[in-house]
Amino acid sequence: MSRIDRSKINIAKQGFRFEPFRPTAMHETSLASAKLKNDTELIAFERGGQRRAVLLSEAMYHHIVQGELAGEPYLVTF
Repeated sequence: MSRIDRSKINIAKQGFRFEPFRPTAMHETSLASAKLKNDTELIAFERGGQRRAVLLSEAMYHHIVQGELAGEPYLVTF
């Protein structure tokens, strides 16, 4: 017997409840100029020598962060 309640699987019908966060150039800033508090939690990742960091709180809200880094697509899920 499956433990998955299939009646709650409606993504294909209803779409995501929270849209994935897709960072753009508008979201980019250096950590030094971001003026974050010392206890601000980030998710950081690197590909091909390029680095990105997103606020943990933002990742928790959207559950999916996706975009392109070093010319390759990425997806971070929380």
